[in-house]
Amino acid sequence: MNWKTKAAIQRTLARLPFGSEAAYYQLQRLGGNLRQPESPLEMFEHATEIFREIAKAGTPVEGARVLEVGTGHRIIMPIAFYLAGAASQISIDLFPILKRGLVMDSVRDLLGRADEVKTIFAAQGGTAAGERLARLTGAGDFDDLCARMRLEYRAPCDATATGVAAASVDIHFSYTVFEHIPRRVLVNILREGSRLISKNGLLCHHIDLSDHYSHADSRIGKINFLQFSGEEWARIDNPRFGYQNRLRAGDYREIYREAGQEVRAWLNLVDQPAVKAIRNGFALAPEYQGVNAEILATVGITALSKPAFT
Repeated sequence: MNWKTKAAIQRTLARLPFGSEAAYYQLQRLGGNLRQPESPLEMFEHATEIFREIAKAGTPVEGARVLEVGTGHRIIMPIAFYLAGAASQISIDLFPILKRGLVMDSVRDLLGRADEVKTIFAAQGGTAAGERLARLTGAGDFDDLCARMRLEYRAPCDATATGVAAASVDIHFSYTVFEHIPRRVLVNILREGSRLISKNGLLCHHIDLSDHYSHADSRIGKINFLQFSGEEWARIDNPRFGYQNRLRAGDYREIYREAGQEVRAWLNLVDQPAVKAIRNGFALAPEYQGVNAEILATVGITALSKPAFT
């Protein structure tokens, strides 16, 4: 789908007085990201890479109490944490958009590919995946599945004031969520993470800084949205569906500093075609002009941190 058409449809749905969430979901099922959802196995491979980084930072996933910020439509990352040996989990979302049918479809898919699942987690060094996957066999519905996984789903829930007990979480986690949240809210989410995290715990957030419209429209690059001024982007984007804050790597560094986070690892993914485009005269909006090309072209960050006072 042409990215401008998709943006216009999202803006229209966001203005509906009621039923906008259901309409947006149907749009995604018909022609968006949920028409052919990303394979859980592909996400598991990335998850195990992140889990290795978490373990290197001193907080193994096995036996950990995990809080996920931003559940979304499915629970792929909570399933990955479960298969890697997490003890218990809470997954929260500001909006209750989880689709139980999609979750159960994913589980059935995984059970039918058990050998592939075990291979992925064995490469990470995990030994619990096979036994834990077998426990999911026979889960009758979403609630039964959560009970077997020791997973609690809370939505609506404000990630800046969760109501979860202090120092009760070992891993405070999100996956491609922060890019959809305004800057001022991100600072408060990280501060709440500091309150929640245990003495030996860790905050781990994987952030996708690319233009998400490029995921569905290959005709535009991963920094296409940087050509628009803030005023222009406000007319294109909308705060309800698909909102993108367009924050760059340097902005996130400042957010972590302001939130009182001590960074233990900061893993960047730089898109080289975007670097080349900038150096060849890509028309940047005034607010992005003069910024280092590699900072602007950083399209992925995995940030591992602890509260600076620990």
